[in-house]
Parts: sequence; structure tokens; C-alpha cells
Amino acid sequence: MKAARVTVLGGTGFIGRHLAAALRGRGMDVYVPSRGDDAVLARPLGHVVYAIGLTSDFRTRPLDTVEAHVCVLRELLARADFDSLTYLSSTRVYAGGGDTRETARLHVDPSAPGDLYNLSKLMGESLCLHGGRPAKVARLSNVVGLRDTPDSFIDQLLDEGARHGVIRLRTTLDSRKDYIHVDDAVAQILALALSDEAGIFNIAQGAGASNGQVAQWIARKLGYRIEVCDAAARWDFPDIDVGRFQSRFGMPPRPFDDAFPLYLDQYRQHKGI
Repeated sequence: MKAARVTVLGGTGFIGRHLAAALRGRGMDVYVPSRGDDAVLARPLGHVVYAIGLTSDFRTRPLDTVEAHVCVLRELLARADFDSLTYLSSTRVYAGGGDTRETARLHVDPSAPGDLYNLSKLMGESLCLHGGRPAKVARLSNVVGLRDTPDSFIDQLLDEGARHGVIRLRTTLDSRKDYIHVDDAVAQILALALSDEAGIFNIAQGAGASNGQVAQWIARKLGYRIEVCDAAARWDFPDIDVGRFQSRFGMPPRPFDDAFPLYLDQYRQHKGI
């Protein structure tokens, strides 16, 4: 029996690259088109994972952000031949509210520059849910894994430590975020993408880890000194509710204190530290 085709859009990015590698490891028929390849509108795509997106540079590239999160998606929904589409969104959309269930009413402010990212992701989500095609949404939490560039909070800390031997935290030690290892995130994304489920699903650890935990493991594994700036601010992003995904698939990710040290070992080997 021929393996189902899976098309990974944004397959050269952080998440997309790991998705494509995992699919190839399973012996799947994987198609990773290059950016701007018109062939995606002229051939059967099978199950599509839409991993196109901008992250750290969205504030300086607002038009490109909307193009990536909305405009390319619109063309696919209107013209492409696919069996299903899974749109990778973000748990950033829960910012400003205490409810992180998929049914929560969300808070955005178009006058706030930082909300452009959330607004564009939510527009993409809405197109998927109401565009008349078989599409669903995966809201990803903070994914920890090897990147080409330090464009995440964790990787920026590690890059600072590698350059200076010391990390200066600009947020307090009790500040918290929800982190999930890339291997666990990829496994959950693919389970959702290859299923008949519909709607929105959170893909996250489900329990936040503090800066103190992050700092402790970095100091223990890499030996960097950790300092906290006098004017450090505190943020406390609420834990992400993962009940819906777990009730459907039962794939709990590894706890932070199990997954993060393993990542640091991978990072150390990758960087030759």
C-alpha cells in the first residue's frame, strides 16, 4: 500500500525541517516545495502542514508577516488540491487573558505593534475554520530545539552564554512560560495532521517552567553564570490547557525537567561546547 503524501510548507524553517525529517523517518511520501513554487497549485498535495511563518522579525516586516500567515494560505484554500490542511498557529494568541482553552475569547489590540502577529495568525485560523475546506489549527507553545539562528528566548540566552560566559536575565527568576521539546511537538502535530479531527488544538507542555528552572539547568549543564538585571520585569504566562488534545490522542509530552537537559546535551554537542 502506497504511503500517504504529506506536504510540508515552510519545510526549511525550524518546525518544518523537523516535521519533514520525522516524516521521512517514518517512510512517508514527503513533498517540501521551495518558497514561491507554483507547483503547489498544480499537483495533489495529500495532507498539508502549513508551517510558513515569521516569528522574531514580525515587527519589522509587517507586510511579509501577513503574506506568510494569511495571503499564501488564502491561495491554497481557494485553489490547491489537498486532502487536509493543518495550520500551525501559536499560543501567543492567549496573551492578555487567563483562559487558555481553545474556546477562550481572545484579546487583541490593532493599535499595539506586537499584536500584528496575533491578528495575522487569528486571521489564518479563521480562514481555515470557515473557508469551506478540510482544515484544522494547531496552536504551538514555545518549542525548544536546535535552530539555525537564535530567534527564541532560550536560544538567545544560550547564544549570550556562549559569547560571554554569563547570561543576564531581563525578566525575573519566577517568570514562567510553557515549553515543549520539538520532538514531542512534531509527534503531536503529525498525529493531528493525519487524523480526521477538526477545529483548534493546543500543542504544549501544559505546565509552565520558570526562568529559575531554565537558569538552573543551563548553569548545571553548560557552566554559564546567571545574573538577573536590577530592573528585571516579571511576566507570568498562564499554563496552556492541553485537555482537548490529550483526550483525543493521549500523547503527553515529557516534563520540562526531563526534556530540557536532553536538549542542552544536544545543543552542547551541536555547538562543540
